[in-house]
Amino acid sequence: MSRPATPSSRAMPTSQEPQTLAESLKQYTESVPEADRLDALHKLFYGFYSRIAIVDRTTYELARWAKEELSDVENLTPPMAEALRDNAVHVGQDLFGARMRAMAALRLVSAQMAELRPPGSNPAFTQRHAVAFDEAAGRIRTYDLANPGEHPDLPYDPFAYDPAAED
Repeated sequence: MSRPATPSSRAMPTSQEPQTLAESLKQYTESVPEADRLDALHKLFYGFYSRIAIVDRTTYELARWAKEELSDVENLTPPMAEALRDNAVHVGQDLFGARMRAMAALRLVSAQMAELRPPGSNPAFTQRHAVAFDEAAGRIRTYDLANPGEHPDLPYDPFAYDPAAED
């Protein structure tokens, strides 16, 4: 027989409970010296963008494999091939979810940067390059952040990241 929960027997929240991304970002930002926060957030922003590059590359490879190499698998029966294609679609959906979560993180970091940026300032950052997936070449490469437009999807303005905005 179990006994009813009392205030002292109820599970109490602990520091081990998961934080939201916003809470984690706030905690991270507060842990960085004030003078270094914008630069640290700039690095974090492009760190999250590197996650998008990895997801984009992986999605590209998955699609290429399903189209071009699936038929090369020895002794693959038609039902097994269909199952592999179905599973590739499910993995692709998971990758899309990971991309959307990375984009949400970018929006949060961008908003935090915009809030910390002194009005009218153009801060210098130590992060000079970012990585993105070059679909034409089928590889991840670096891009100079001083050359806006070099990659069409790379956000060159980390203070105003909005993937839903019209060009």
